[in-house]
Amino acid sequence: MTTPGIVRRRSIDKRRSILDAAAPVFGDAGYERASIETIAAAAGVSKPTIYSYFGGKEELFRESVADSARALNADSLAAVQSMDVRTKNWRASLIRTAFELTACQRSECASALSRLVNAEIRRDPGLFDAVRTAGYDPVVDALAGRLAMLGNSGVLAVEDPILAARQLMALAMAELPNLTSLGTHPVSDAAVRKAVTLGVETFIRAYTPS
Repeated sequence: MTTPGIVRRRSIDKRRSILDAAAPVFGDAGYERASIETIAAAAGVSKPTIYSYFGGKEELFRESVADSARALNADSLAAVQSMDVRTKNWRASLIRTAFELTACQRSECASALSRLVNAEIRRDPGLFDAVRTAGYDPVVDALAGRLAMLGNSGVLAVEDPILAARQLMALAMAELPNLTSLGTHPVSDAAVRKAVTLGVETFIRAYTPS
């Protein structure tokens, strides 16, 4: 007799297999040309199985994009969570964390995901919210928590931690489009680190207690 736990694991494994198969198919073919048949074959499941898990191609696409965003931002989330907010280390740690956050944005996977979302956003405006909720918001929330700690310690004046986190990320990454020609050219870590440091220093000046 199959136990409920085994059934749940099999269900999770099938869903994971479908998402793992869908990402490269959508990435290579785009939404319109990608087929459920191709994804089902790559995942080793039947078409009805995909429909039973995701309802249809559009929902599978949205789930696939959100899953890719979540995976891409896992390292960014870990970098923020490990940020050192002790008084003597906070400035260097803030710069280091901001630099590590750029790694996701500079990866080929991130560029491919961005191209895919930009190509389909007019067809499915809800796609942006799906990507933001899965990938961007958890990083912002974690960073806001760290900045709130710095505010509590008195080294920064942080009235709105969420806004501060968004502004820090924007300033840290402000020069990336120019440095990478909108993600089409590689750039050295040294150049990125210099740009990130300038952005973080601008943030610190703006948030220094008066």
